[in-house]
Amino acid sequence: MKRAHKGTMQLVERKSGLQVWVYRWFEKDQAGEPWRRKRALGAITRFKSETAAWREVERLGLGRSFDESGPRNLKELVDHYTQKELDTEPGKERLAFATCETYRLMLKNWVIPRWGTYPLDDIKAVAVEEWLGKLQRTVGEEKIDLAPGSKKKIRDVMHVLFKHAIRYEWMDRNPIAAVRQGGERRLVPELIEVSDLSRLIFEVLSLRERVMIFLGFGTGLRRGELGGIKWEDIDFETGQLHPRRSIVRQHVGKTKTEASRNIIPVDEHLLADLRAWRRETPYAENGDYIFASPKMKGKQPLWLDTVIKKIIKPAAAKAGIRLKGWHTLRHTYSTLLKANGNDPKVVQELLRHAKLATTMDGYTQALSPDKRRAHRGVIRLVVHDRYHGN
Repeated sequence: MKRAHKGTMQLVERKSGLQVWVYRWFEKDQAGEPWRRKRALGAITRFKSETAAWREVERLGLGRSFDESGPRNLKELVDHYTQKELDTEPGKERLAFATCETYRLMLKNWVIPRWGTYPLDDIKAVAVEEWLGKLQRTVGEEKIDLAPGSKKKIRDVMHVLFKHAIRYEWMDRNPIAAVRQGGERRLVPELIEVSDLSRLIFEVLSLRERVMIFLGFGTGLRRGELGGIKWEDIDFETGQLHPRRSIVRQHVGKTKTEASRNIIPVDEHLLADLRAWRRETPYAENGDYIFASPKMKGKQPLWLDTVIKKIIKPAAAKAGIRLKGWHTLRHTYSTLLKANGNDPKVVQELLRHAKLATTMDGYTQALSPDKRRAHRGVIRLVVHDRYHGN
């Protein structure tokens, strides 16, 4: 038979007595240096002749250069995936900036140190599952188990990585699909009581920070989405807000998902506070950020983490109110929506948690009465406590 690849084929007998076809060859890496490889193809019971074994070599694309057959190990697959899918240059990004950064860190800190030198076919579901189960992080001088949610994210990143290899036809299966890893929370997300939230908004904070908290809570916006809102994103006539961007570390990028761009209802009490803030801020043009940075002459939004750390949380603590962070507002909004007995589908759409991407036509559709009722009911809880609470 005329061989399609360089290399040698050998029938090797294992200790068990089973005879296995083993293919050995040399490859040149990207620097031109030779690299010795070998691959067990299968038992003679599966490939009954050397010709059949060589056909398997051809099917697997072994013995070729990187450009022909793809990455030789997981590190090279990560490099290719990073180049093709994690580009954060405006106009070229496929994923939200925050998602790209999270994937990069997980691959760098967890996946590559353990699996980087492994050929793709040598990474097995059971081994990955056992590795995930033992992962720990260092806190001070103590080692503690990594949270299930974090392990699940690492597992999911590896799954995406192998989907990338399948897309480029370097593999025909995804070994991570069989990896079992739950993502249950260890702790219940921290919430803020309605009475404390109402007091924080209406009694403790100045107008700018008051609007930040009220808008963050009353729309369920994520921190990056809240920072990225411009005046032109709010339709004061129809009471609608359309998130169009997310800002993470002053990088303007896409929202987390297409569903995150769904329009959001804005109650009249929120609109009144927004109008009041627009009259006060020097950056009130349609193209200005609602929470623009005076230091940057309005060309960038404020760093919301800095605002909550240095202004909002100290003011809240002084008033005896505990507020963990921006996401506490989103968790509280979600909990109150559910507690009010709203339809789960309505809650899902208000939080923009839809699994299927919405179309551009969907962005311009009118808000359903159910969504407005659900949103209004939660806002009125806070406003009612302001005027009728004990």
